[in-house]
Parts: sequence; structure tokens; C-alpha cells
Amino acid sequence: MHHGRQLLTVLSLLLSPVLLKAQQAAFTYNATPVNLCAPVSVAFHNTSTGTPLSLVWDFGNGRSSREANPVISFDAPGPVTVTLTAYYSTNTSSVSQSLTIYPAPAVDFTVNNRYACGPYTATFTDLTPGGQQRTWDFGDGTPPVTTSAATVQHQYTRIDTFNVSLTVSNANGCTQTLRKEGFIQMAAPEISLSDIGLQGCVPFDATFNATVNTINNDAVTACAWNFGDNSSDNSTTPSITHRYTNTGNHTVSLTVTTQQGCTATRSFQQLVKTGVPPQNVSFTATRTNDCAGTSTRLLASAINADDYRWDFGDGTTLEGPEHDVNHVFRTGGNVTVQLAAGSNGCYTSAAPVTLSNQGPVANFTFQRRCDNKMAFDFTNISTGAGSDTYEWDFDDGSPLDNSAHPRHIYTTGGTYTVRLTVRNAAQTCTSTYFQTIQVFTADFHTGVGTICRSSEVPYGVVHVPNTLVETYDWRFGDGSVLTTTEDDIRKTVHTTGVFTDMLIIRYKDPAYCPDTIIKQNHLTVIAPQAALTVTGNACEGQPVNFQQTSVPSPNIPLTEWQWDLGNGTRSALQTPAATMYNASGTFPVKLVVTDARNCKDSTTINITVRPTPIVHALTPQAKICEGNTVTLQGISNAPVRWERPYQISCLNCSNPDVTPLRDTSYIAVATNIYGCTARDTVAIQVVPDVHLTVSADTSICSGMHAQLRAYGAAAYTWTPDDATITGANTAMPVVMPEVNSTYTVSASNDPSCPAATAQINVAVRPVPEVNAGADQVVTVGSIVQLTPTYSSDVVHLEWKPATYLDCASCPETVAAPRQSMDYALEVTNHVGCKRTDIMNIKLVCDQSVVFFPNGFSPNGDGMNDVFYARGKGIRTVKSFRIYNRLGQEVFRRENFNVEDMAMGWDGTFNGRALAADVYIYMAELLCDSNETFHLKGNVTLLR
Repeated sequence: MHHGRQLLTVLSLLLSPVLLKAQQAAFTYNATPVNLCAPVSVAFHNTSTGTPLSLVWDFGNGRSSREANPVISFDAPGPVTVTLTAYYSTNTSSVSQSLTIYPAPAVDFTVNNRYACGPYTATFTDLTPGGQQRTWDFGDGTPPVTTSAATVQHQYTRIDTFNVSLTVSNANGCTQTLRKEGFIQMAAPEISLSDIGLQGCVPFDATFNATVNTINNDAVTACAWNFGDNSSDNSTTPSITHRYTNTGNHTVSLTVTTQQGCTATRSFQQLVKTGVPPQNVSFTATRTNDCAGTSTRLLASAINADDYRWDFGDGTTLEGPEHDVNHVFRTGGNVTVQLAAGSNGCYTSAAPVTLSNQGPVANFTFQRRCDNKMAFDFTNISTGAGSDTYEWDFDDGSPLDNSAHPRHIYTTGGTYTVRLTVRNAAQTCTSTYFQTIQVFTADFHTGVGTICRSSEVPYGVVHVPNTLVETYDWRFGDGSVLTTTEDDIRKTVHTTGVFTDMLIIRYKDPAYCPDTIIKQNHLTVIAPQAALTVTGNACEGQPVNFQQTSVPSPNIPLTEWQWDLGNGTRSALQTPAATMYNASGTFPVKLVVTDARNCKDSTTINITVRPTPIVHALTPQAKICEGNTVTLQGISNAPVRWERPYQISCLNCSNPDVTPLRDTSYIAVATNIYGCTARDTVAIQVVPDVHLTVSADTSICSGMHAQLRAYGAAAYTWTPDDATITGANTAMPVVMPEVNSTYTVSASNDPSCPAATAQINVAVRPVPEVNAGADQVVTVGSIVQLTPTYSSDVVHLEWKPATYLDCASCPETVAAPRQSMDYALEVTNHVGCKRTDIMNIKLVCDQSVVFFPNGFSPNGDGMNDVFYARGKGIRTVKSFRIYNRLGQEVFRRENFNVEDMAMGWDGTFNGRALAADVYIYMAELLCDSNETFHLKGNVTLLR
């Protein structure tokens, strides 16, 4: 039965103004930098009154947070509205503040002249819109200048290049710095002269063409020449002609002036040489007709000559101070030798001399074959030939070859000097010609067969003399090409696969045809493919699970995983533990995988963490009585549903009524538009109705107690709560009334819920009288008569214990105790009440209870043949010994009972009858009273 039912509801309206004021959202903030210039970090501080259940921040830039004091970065300028919503148990409060994130100044500046050739004053102008305070650093080591003016001047005093920086603050206090590298350039004009080696005979006209490089194309306006012969001239252009009339070596200098007033001077040491012609110039030859290839001496003669220019007529020349030379002519037929003798650049020619070169002149060309790079075709182009003979030496140990145009195949690569010797038919002239050839088989290697993607591959050309090469043209398997003159290169491969590489080598000498080397499928580039996924929604403040879905290279397992989850959490696990993001927004998640060959790959994805709704499940009363109803509160910023469909009025409402019949937990679930879910649980404790039962009425004997029992409740209160009851607030109190009494119990499961009552009657019965008798002290072995007295209503009595009694249920009985005893006499009257009295019998030990005769006659007549202990009240004879007059022990027994003839002495020792005499006995005995005593005496053995 329900003791009243009550509907509990929550009043969400009509709240008092005082309560609402105590539950209001509020916040403050401070920023770095303090003037809210983008980018800016703003620390928000919750100052809401009361104790909010939850806080939700909306920062107006797509970010949100549920922390109490978040720190948020604002990177873009513009207005934002920051809203804090505080959720209380009785209301929701929101507060907003508008913030303006100011842009940094767009700094720019200019100068009236960036270029100069010497000290000058530059005028700088700040072009920054809205600039108010400026700090200039002119880059020349002078202290920075701070000013509010948009224009400032600065003097540069040395030749150099200067970096200029400007820091501008605007009206909002926002600051930005712009640095222009190499903005101010100061350099003097640079003069160069292409005319070198000017020389001739006086008078000599020298033409000078100077080149002047100026900064910023500053035009040359004046040129001042000093010709080194004590004469000078001025011009407006850096080109001029001057006539030298004196011999000597002349140093020429030029000073230029530019339109901006810059000047520079450069001297050219001994630029011009002038002299007079040598006299009597001639030369002679040691022969005029000989075999080609023979050394010929040429001897010159001249007056005032210091230089000789020889032209040997065979395509070779010689210039120097040598007037006596030897020359080998490499052409056949007639040649004309010419000589010019000079003095300080002024020359006089001698009469030419014609010489005749007879016989053959050896010469040949060669061509490396393209179909066999170890084979060479040699073409004999010797001149002066008739019926000549040829002798080829290929420098590889092979036999000499006498062919005119041989082909030779080398077996080993290397550098070989090929010699051709040609003799005329008369064997009077011989000519020899040498050429060096390179024999090789071009190849390249990488040193690796399998590499990781994005690794460097070392390519090296082998067996090829690099001096021969014009270009190496690479055609890589990944589609890239490279033309270079280096025989060793390194290439980074960014694509996986099996690649065929090709190299084309082109040579400077056309005698070597190009080499093409193709390496099929020689390079394998491998790499794992990093990939990751996120499982389910990523919601603020809730675990987010990531799964790596990387694809390894074939047969190469992944061995390492390095995660950066974008929230400060890192992991080296294949599958990282679930992580949480404490704010909504976009976070970069990066995974780097490494395989067993140490090949790596990485991937980064941006995950969007959505805001999680807040939800609070509340109840105004966590404990209700069975049958009562309470209204739950689901406080949230998203729709709420309830997951426990038990005794609830609705599942998809915020404030359902519930009437649970047992303890129940209700779960409020809030899900927002992003699919993010939050849960909260409220527990309702149901106090069940009391189903009270008590023990039956009972009776007790006077002076005794009874235990009462109550069942079916959590708390009990018994009345009367007086001296007759113990445990009046327990389910099973103990009562001891002196008269017939009634006890009432009030039982409840909770103080707030109805109680139940019940009564138990306790009747009190009379108790009989009894006296077991006076205590007695007797000698061990005594017989004691027990004579009790008792009241006339006794119908039954019993002695306890019954040990040593001849009758345990007789009013009068006899006891023969073997130890001190307490005897309790319990009597029962006609109503079953009992009473007990105790009497004590104490045993005392005395030597008189034991008897040893003073003589015995072991003659076998059956009378007095054995000497032994006799008596009563003795528990044990611990020891019994006999000694003769000499003190020799002749008999011993231990631990036996009295009156045991078998344990006595028969007058023998070691099986031999002893003589009649007086012997001494000693005995140790233990009484029934646990007392020990000793006896000693004489016994006469009679024969």
C-alpha cells in the first residue's frame, strides 16, 4: 500500500531575480599583443557567477571550446563576436562581447635615389596607409631613428650595399616591419679597356676604347686621358685616338666623371709600346734540300732587334727573343720561311728563304668503329708518297702492320700511342707520325639496385676518359633528362617503379662515335604508401580513433609508425590510442611509416573536430518514495532524448516525468547537427513501501531476557525506550521486563517516506528457589553426601555434571570425586522457569590415604607375598623404589595405580631372591587433587 503519492516538478520559470542574478554568464580577456593586432593570442577568463554545470564558448571564427579559460589565436583581421553560454541547473545564461581584430600595417616605403657612387643624403618616404609612428634602420650601423613624420633624411658616408628596415605603428597600435634587402647601393664607376698589346713604330696612332660600368646606368659626361708620354686629352666619350712620337713603354690612365658627379680613375700599366725599325735584318738556313722531317737550323741577324717573329711556311710560327732556332718541317715540297725582327713593337722583315723538303711525310687519321668500340679504322694521309712502305705499331704488343689503311681491334682498354713509319722506295727518307688513342667500353653504374623513393641515386660513368667527352646526355626511366659534362652525378628519384636508364655520350673528337648505354630494368625504386583514416565523427572532448591503412612495398613489411595527431600527442604505435581534442577546429594529422628497408613515406590529412553538445541530466529529488513521480531535467544546447524507457512519460523531451518502482538510472543523450553526441546520467533512488512483520508474542522467566524481531524495513524504533530494552533502534532488540509488557515498533525505509507499526507482548513468569548446599572440603578418596533445599513448585531437578555422582536427578545423592568439583543444581518449576545453584567440593591430599606395610614374606603361600602401595584418592604412583642397606637400588616401578599388586616388589633382584633383611622404600605419588607428595620408610623382608 502506498502511503500517499506526490508529483515532484521543477519550476524552470518564475525564478526570483536574486537567483537569476546569482547565475549569470560573464568573462574577461587579455591579449598578446594587447592591442588585438592580427595575429593575436587571446586568453579568455570565465567569471560567471554561481556554479555553472557547463561552459560553451563560441569565438566567432569557427572555433569553440568547453574549457573554463581557453586561449585562442585569431589570425585574420576583422570583427568577431565571442559568446559564452553558461548552463545552470535552473537556467541558461549567455553573454557576448564584440572584438575587433585589427590588421597590421601594410608597410612600404621609397627613397628619392637608391644609387650613388659616394657619400650622399637619401630622402626616405613612408608609403604605409595609416602609419603614425615609424622606426627606421638604415642598415649602415647608425642607431635607428623613430619619428612620426612620413619623410626622413639620412646621409650615407661609405661605399657599400645597405639593407633598410621600416617598422610602422598605426592608430590601433598594430606594428609591422618591412626590410628591403640591398635597397641602397653605393658603388664607384668601373673602367675596363679592351685594347691590349698596342704597339708600333713611331709615329704610332693608338686608338683606345674604354668601357665604363656605372651604377643605375649613370651616364659618363667627361673623360680625362693621360697617355703616358707627357701628353693628355679630354673627351666626352671613353673612345679616343692618340699619336705617339717617342719610343718607349707608355702607361695610360683614364679618369671619368658621370652625370651624378661620380668620378673614377684607372691606370693601364705599359699599355702602349713604340719603337724604331731594326736594321740589316736577314737569316740563313743550314740546308735548302733534304728529307722532310729533318731538323733545320735557322740563324737570324739584325741590328737593334729584341724580338723575332718566325713563319716556317708549314703552318707553324714562333715568336720570341730567339734568333737561332731549329725546326722540323712536317710538310713535303717547297716551303717559304719568313722572318720579322722587332724593336719595342716596331718590326722590319727579312728576305724570305725557300726550302725543299723531299720524301714522304707520315700522317694518318683514325675512326673508332660504332659497331665495335674496341675496333679502330686508320686512314693513311701521308704526303710525298710514291712507292712507299708503311709500318704500323699499335702499341698493344701485336705484330707490326704494313697495310696502307689498316683496321685494328684492341682486346684491352687503355691509352695507346699509334706510330706510323713511312719510307720512300729508295729507303733514303723516313717519316714517322704518332697519335694517342683511347680504347674503352663505356658503361655506367649506380651502385644500388633497389632504393627508397626520394633517395639519391649515385650515377657514375666508368671506363671513359672524361677529357674526350663533350656531353653526357642522361635519359632517366622516370622521364627526366639531364645533359652535363660531369661523369659523376646524383639524382633524387621521387617515383616508385622499375626503371630503365639510358646514357648517350658525345665526344669532342668526331673520331669517337657516340656511345649509347641502356640498362634495362636495372633500378627498382620502392616506398610504402602512407595512408590513414579516422573512424567515425571527430567530436570535441571525445575519443577519436585513427587507423593506418598504409600499403607496404611487396614483401617488405612496415616496421615503424610515427604519428603526430595535431594536438600535441605523438605515438609510435601501429594503431595509436584514442586521442581527444579539447577544442573544435581543423587539426593536421600526420603519419610517417618506415619499412624494413628503412624506406619512408608520409601523409597528412586535416580533420575537422566538431563541437560536442553539452548535456546535463538533473533531478530536483534524487530519492523518492515508491509510487511517487519526479520531473527530470535535460539541459543541453542540442535536442535531448532519454535512453532508459522505464516508467517515463516521454523519450524525446527535455523534462519527462518518471515514476520508477525501483532504483533507476536515466540517461540523457544530446546529439547536435554534426552527429556529435554527449551523455549524462541521473540516478533516481526509490524508497520501497514498508512491508513490516514481527516475531510472535512471547514470555520470559523473571530476570531473563527475550529477543524481539522485526523484518521488512531499513530503520526501526521501539517503544517504550526504557531500561528494559537494549537496541531500541535495531531490528532485533533485547528486552528484560519485570512485569508483563507490550513493545511497539515503528519501521521505515527512509525518514521522508511513510512508516509502519506493530506490537509484541512479553509475559513475565515466576522463577523457583534452590540451594545446592554448603561448599565442602574433604580428603581425597572421601564419599560426600549432597543434600539440597528448594521451593515447593519445583517439578524437576538435575545435577551438572553427573561425574562421580551416583544419581544426577535425585534430590539427594552421593559424590565420590576424584578431583575438586563444582556441582550445579538446576531446578525447573511448573511454568518451565529454571534456576541454578552451585556448591563446591574441594579435595585435599594427605599421606594418610596411602598405606605401605612394614613387612612382607614372599614365601609363595599367597599371603603377604608382595610389597605394594595401598589406599584411595591417589591418581598415580609416579615412582616406587627399593634400596638395600648398601644403598643399592634393587627395585623400581613408575607411573602405575595404587592397589595394583602386579606393580609391587616380590623380594627378588635380577631374578634372584634376596635375603631377609630391612630394606628402604621411597615413593612419589600424585593425588586426585593434583598434589604431589613423597613417602619414605623401612620394610622388613621375612623368609
